[in-house]
Amino acid sequence: MNRQRPDVLRLLMRFPASRVAVALAGSLAIAALLFSLISPTASAEERWQAIRARGLWRVGIDPGVYPFSFYGQQGWDGFDAELMRELSRRAGLDVHAVPVGYDGFYDAIIAGHVDLAMSALVADPARTADFRYSRPYVDVGLRVISPAAVPVRDVGDLRGRCVAAALGSEGDRAARRLERRVPRMTRQVAMNEDDAIAQMLAGRCDAAIVSGPRALKEGCPLFAHRPLRSRIHCFILQSKLYVVAFSSQDRRAVEVFDALLGEMMTDGTLERIAQRWFNGR
Repeated sequence: MNRQRPDVLRLLMRFPASRVAVALAGSLAIAALLFSLISPTASAEERWQAIRARGLWRVGIDPGVYPFSFYGQQGWDGFDAELMRELSRRAGLDVHAVPVGYDGFYDAIIAGHVDLAMSALVADPARTADFRYSRPYVDVGLRVISPAAVPVRDVGDLRGRCVAAALGSEGDRAARRLERRVPRMTRQVAMNEDDAIAQMLAGRCDAAIVSGPRALKEGCPLFAHRPLRSRIHCFILQSKLYVVAFSSQDRRAVEVFDALLGEMMTDGTLERIAQRWFNGR
């Protein structure tokens, strides 16, 4: 004898509508509770523990950004490399560099080939739904540098001053814009950034606008808020922050990274690393 299975709809019709509604509401509440237990925090912690169990951070890099990231005789080298190794040492981890190129950073993170990506990387606001960024570790934006004895502290101080900039450079374009905005400011053409700085130091101009890396080489601090003991004064004209990219699921790893980076900023380690890579090179 063939027995037909009860029809679900027919079974539901046997119960009052109110009881069906209560049952459905209860089921939805249970589903919501189970979903809340699988929190992003727990997932992020599990991913961080997986990195710790592996014993190393897989770092996606672009090795063509000297002096931040490049290949030397000992492998991955540069400011970013030394920063990452010191930070990883404090975390009890090793570093494995994976060359993926700047354009491949995000794909490598999504595919799980790397845990993070860094090499002169600027945060992309359009990607914040899928990726997390660390706190900045250096600002490479344009600087206005001037003699410490007669400092130019902000744009307003450029009124009636001479500013040198390398012809055709980003600093030159900024100087041209300022020349139209700031009363009586004059722009002095320089052959290159070294010449612009030389004109400022020789007193032929009151200030020079140079790139962030060149300013760091001259002794400017990594960030505007860091104190500076030097013959020159620096202020950031256009900020350009370098950060590290992680998956959006790696909130715990970002928290650890940021905390350790903060330690390195506070105890002066980051500035000492910068001095080795920018001053005198």
